[in-house]
Amino acid sequence: MAKPAQPTRRQIVTGLGTAASALAMPTIVRAQTRRIVVRDLGIGTSFNDAYGREFTRATGIEVQPITGANDPIGQIKQMVDSKTYTWDMSIVARQVANQLAADGQGYLEPLKLESEPSWQALPETFRSPFYAGNDVVATVLGYRTDRVKTPPKSWADFLGIAKFPGRRAMRRSPVDSVEQALLADGATPEKLYPLDFDRAFGKLDVIKKDISAWWTSGAQSTQLLQSGEVDFCPSWNGRIQAAINAGAPVAIMWEQALWQSEGWVILKGGPKADLCREFIKFALAPERQAIFAKATGYGPTIPAALDKIEPDVAKTMPTFPANKASAILVDVDFWTRTRDQATERFTKWVVG
Repeated sequence: MAKPAQPTRRQIVTGLGTAASALAMPTIVRAQTRRIVVRDLGIGTSFNDAYGREFTRATGIEVQPITGANDPIGQIKQMVDSKTYTWDMSIVARQVANQLAADGQGYLEPLKLESEPSWQALPETFRSPFYAGNDVVATVLGYRTDRVKTPPKSWADFLGIAKFPGRRAMRRSPVDSVEQALLADGATPEKLYPLDFDRAFGKLDVIKKDISAWWTSGAQSTQLLQSGEVDFCPSWNGRIQAAINAGAPVAIMWEQALWQSEGWVILKGGPKADLCREFIKFALAPERQAIFAKATGYGPTIPAALDKIEPDVAKTMPTFPANKASAILVDVDFWTRTRDQATERFTKWVVG
């Protein structure tokens, strides 16, 4: 009987390499599955300071923040439809979450957090089966105090060109812009919804020639005010506060603030849904929301978080009692039904 052939040195080295690779592979897979990509608001280091870094420290799960479009509906739909997940979860406006949950077979994963104490501490206004509110945002009017000598007190003042001369910017979106036009035209907050688009566009027709910039990102609205390119610019309060914090002579009009929330959603069918749920539970802690609120200027959704913020800082947030006294809650369900058609009409109007 012939002796078995002895392996060559090359075969031994190759075999050892293959074995080492096999042993290493589970570690690589584990590292990959213990990582989530989160689309955040992109406001400085606020996300990592409040959530990402401490979550990784507490759980070992790596968090990669990424900044996306302000209105990521198209991006999220494309990812879910193609099952190619650039993001695992995202922070979005409530109306965006509602639309993603309602369209087709739905584009969001159920959160399944109902039994969690952190979820139960979240007011019902800020939660749904697919959405966990993180912050309260107010669309307010920012204005340059070095050029605007009489502080505006209403959206009618903002669009009152003769009484309040100056360069103006508006958001290139029907959301907020339509409400502002109707309120400027005399609509009462109690009867604002359903929005009368014909009436709104009639008002917008009158002032269109006086709008010198149409902003498409929050950072752009900050820059317009901070640089002095415009004298009036409605935007999210945190974006205007950023210009104030940078030393620009800018103030906020809180009257008739258009108020809504942003929160966490998980993309439907993604492979990291359970890890995302762990992140959301962590992010709903009052102390974490307080850090985020102080960094961004957006009010926390957990009531206890406001108590963890210095009084002088709390006064700059939408949830501060004086600031929300005349605030108007945006009807996100209305926008869920009408957003696509309204956006098409508004875009054509802007470029027409």
